[in-house]
Amino acid sequence: MADTVGAPGRHSDRRSWVIVALAVMVSMALVVVISTSTSGPGEHTRVTMPEEVVSGCPELGIAGPAAWEELSDRDFRAMVDEQVLLGSTWIRLSAVWKDIEPGRGVYAWDGLDQRVDAAVEAGLTPLMLIQTHPGWLGGFGERGSGAAGEFGRFAGEVAERYGDRVDAYEIWNEPNLARFWPDPDPDAYAELLAAAAPRIAAEDPGAHIVSAGLAPADNVAGYSLDDLEYLERLYETGVMRYADAVGMHPYSFPELPSGTSEWNAFRRLNEVKSLMAARGDGDKMIWLTEYGAPTGGDRGVSERDQADMVVEALRLTVADPRLGPIFMYTMHDIDLGAEESESYFGLMVGPGDPKPAFLDLRDAAGECSRKFGD
Repeated sequence: MADTVGAPGRHSDRRSWVIVALAVMVSMALVVVISTSTSGPGEHTRVTMPEEVVSGCPELGIAGPAAWEELSDRDFRAMVDEQVLLGSTWIRLSAVWKDIEPGRGVYAWDGLDQRVDAAVEAGLTPLMLIQTHPGWLGGFGERGSGAAGEFGRFAGEVAERYGDRVDAYEIWNEPNLARFWPDPDPDAYAELLAAAAPRIAAEDPGAHIVSAGLAPADNVAGYSLDDLEYLERLYETGVMRYADAVGMHPYSFPELPSGTSEWNAFRRLNEVKSLMAARGDGDKMIWLTEYGAPTGGDRGVSERDQADMVVEALRLTVADPRLGPIFMYTMHDIDLGAEESESYFGLMVGPGDPKPAFLDLRDAAGECSRKFGD
């Protein structure tokens, strides 16, 4: 996708999905129907936006697309207020290295400064995703080239600048996909994580360091590596000692997270836990740094099904002491083309226009209870 932060309509490597006809949506208590009921993907029933703020859910966060980086400060703050209204307490922001350091030692922090300030002032806790590489950097992804050391230097500067406002750092996004890491190589990523984690810890002691959220994928030459095999290789290198939590992106659509299909990445979290336990990491948490479902485009689901998926995913996360927090991708639909499923991952169509997923997730957020430390 065009976005820096991944969303997974793209993660269909291990299956072919057939979308069946979906039941007609019914009106929900607390909302006023303004148009006709939704019957399938791509159709939307406009409802009124709730006004009362619910208690924040300690396990609920929102992950952002690259489109957030183009929002004005005013629009970003309005969107953050919607997240608070939802009951979110975390927000996944992105430190995009190629934009922040376009020339070595030349920095442009203003945009990220504004987003961090807006999130913190609204009461949200940032998870800082550090990713991409600038054009001036040679040898990226090549072990021993020195590129990992440069990334580590930049990661340390991010932590130095935001350590008083950021509680966690995620090192890269979906490096098992070629769209985010050319010629995916877990050994090269291990070098990157080993370079970044100590620099972050030196600047922001006590912060959580999360390994890169891995995309559900099969082994496809030149395109992707199986997420579980990738994680197994990271453990073999010994680099996971640097991570306080394991990042995963357990997309399950068009199936509920509780579904039993072999390709269901939420179900496969049990295999992740088993792998971690076998490596002596049975007590380490798994952070779900992206989860969601599209309501239109190829492989889209109905708005009703999207709502059921995100609510169940949150409840399963809250109930499992090994999981959390979970970051829903994302707040608003974005325009990547009418046929592109990645245009429709929003919990809302746009500002002030919630889908059932927003309303139902807001209700579920009020049921949350904290299970991990600050």
